[in-house]
Amino acid sequence: MTAQEYIEQRLKGIKDKKVKQEGNLAGFIYDTIMSKKFRKYSVNPETYPKIREAIELNIKNNEPIKIVIPFGSYKLWKFDESPEPDWAELFAMIYYAYWLKPITDIYKEGVWFDFCGDDAILELMNSIPEEDTNKYKKVFRDLIKFIQPYLPENFKFTFSPVGERYSSKEEFMADLNDQINRLKQNGTTQLTEKDIRRIQENIKTNKKEEINLEENHLIHDAYMSISKRRSYHQTSDRISISATPFGKRTSIPIGTTKTSVVQFQVGTGVLKKNGDNFIEYIYSPQQIETAKFVKENINMKGLDSKNFKTIRIIV
Repeated sequence: MTAQEYIEQRLKGIKDKKVKQEGNLAGFIYDTIMSKKFRKYSVNPETYPKIREAIELNIKNNEPIKIVIPFGSYKLWKFDESPEPDWAELFAMIYYAYWLKPITDIYKEGVWFDFCGDDAILELMNSIPEEDTNKYKKVFRDLIKFIQPYLPENFKFTFSPVGERYSSKEEFMADLNDQINRLKQNGTTQLTEKDIRRIQENIKTNKKEEINLEENHLIHDAYMSISKRRSYHQTSDRISISATPFGKRTSIPIGTTKTSVVQFQVGTGVLKKNGDNFIEYIYSPQQIETAKFVKENINMKGLDSKNFKTIRIIV
């Protein structure tokens, strides 16, 4: 089996297996979402009632089960694939589709999975040019269009960049500056070692330049509090997910593929041969540096951007 045949098989397999409802509707949906087959870590205790509340609210309102994932709308600059999405984004979408597809078999309203993209802040916080962010967003939307025909009719992926919730860049900056001034008066959260690693790994800068860690942390915390970000995805009818646990946040740490927890925007998608089959991985920059791989050509209709012409095969 070639890499392309494997990817096509995975895509076509999303709709294949039908499941039957066991127990009541809300309980079945809850068990599907919390399945240990997909979930990589335990969740905070306060998350459990929030998930049940969201499920029951959506059922009561005859609305789809709403899943959201906040993420950075960029491809990490350390990869040759930057600034556009690559196989990591597609592999994550396939993984999430397999995870939630059973819900669409037994619940007519299905699933609405929204990618909540952090875009407008990237130039200011990570020194990523707006042009690069726009390229990422275009290809990400192309990926959603590509995968949608492989999904059940009642399963929808959408992409909702934060910056596009504002009428203009000026409105966004005014909101951000209000939050910056508020934090300057009230104080920011403590800068941790994890924060420092996040800044150093994500900011695109010349090695000779000094990174102002405190200023970057201030911008980050201010951005987290702007009016049209958390108020959008942290609502009682939406279930938030993440790749890994984030402190006390009430999100489900579901990973990004069966084998990976690396966030897709800061990783790159690769395959590893497994007999006559393959396994999807999302590799970090450090993993790519130490791995040995060959590249295999890919030619799939609808995957037209530069990062989908070949794929790394780990050897």
